[in-house]
Amino acid sequence: MPEKKWLNPDLPGVPIFPERDGWHMLDRDVWQWSAKRKAWNDTVLHPNFVLPKNMAWRKYYDPVLTPTQINEMLAGERERICLMIERSLDASCSLLPPAGKTLLKAAAEDITDAIRNLGAAP
Repeated sequence: MPEKKWLNPDLPGVPIFPERDGWHMLDRDVWQWSAKRKAWNDTVLHPNFVLPKNMAWRKYYDPVLTPTQINEMLAGERERICLMIERSLDASCSLLPPAGKTLLKAAAEDITDAIRNLGAAP
C-alpha cells in the first residue's frame, strides 16, 4: 500500500470524511474515528480516545469500507455508466431512420437494465 499524507495539511491526524464515524488504516493498524469526539480509538490497546494531534505522526492510508459502502459506490458507478450510454444514445439517434432508433433504444434499455442490476441479489 502506498504511503499517504494526511489529506489536509492544516489538520494532521484528521481522516478523510471527519464528519463520519468510520474505520481507517493507519500504519499497519485499523483505527476507529469518532466524529462526535473528533478522536481516534483502536478499541483494543487504547481504552480512551486519542486526539488527532497525537496521531499526526502516523501514516494514513485510506478508510476501511464496509461491504455496504462498497456496494453503494459500485451502484453509483454503474448508474454513471448507464447515464453515459443514454446520453450517447440520444446523440446518435438523430442520425438513424425510425426503425434503427427503435432497435437501438430497445438494445440500450436492455443493456442499461442489465448494468443497473449487476450486483443485485439473484
